[in-house]
Amino acid sequence: MTTTNFIQFDTDELDAAKGNGLISTIDRDLDIHVVPFDSSNEKAPTHRVYAKSQRGYDIEVGGIWKKTSEAK
Repeated sequence: MTTTNFIQFDTDELDAAKGNGLISTIDRDLDIHVVPFDSSNEKAPTHRVYAKSQRGYDIEVGGIWKKTSEAK
């Protein structure tokens, strides 16, 4: 069985979108949920990524940044 890492968002408006997905490694499969993150820092992520600990607590495991390109 082949599994890929993915996030499925609940809307196409990604700035406010929430999502659920999966991160797989050799020894772990993490069900994840993604929530928007508001910050005045332009370098901050737009979303936070969480997984459940073995005891059921939300643990932050990553972030999502909006890709921007710089004019040359």
